[in-house]
Amino acid sequence: MRWLDAYWREWRLHVEVDGAHHMDVRQWADDMRRQNDIWTVGDRILRFPAWLVRARPDEVAESVRGALRAAGWRPPN
Repeated sequence: MRWLDAYWREWRLHVEVDGAHHMDVRQWADDMRRQNDIWTVGDRILRFPAWLVRARPDEVAESVRGALRAAGWRPPN
């Protein structure tokens, strides 16, 4: 399996940032297969288009924080 862009092992959360090459039909199919493999073992995956990471990083960060919280993470005091 190909590595994703970020992984929080303790919280079983993966993040993938999709650039333009992910729009190719074969790449898209590979991405879906990889996402299904991740979900079937019980991990979570968040996917973001690269433009969103650049244009609205706070929105992306809040999504990641929300997923980590849902998995049991608590921010340090």
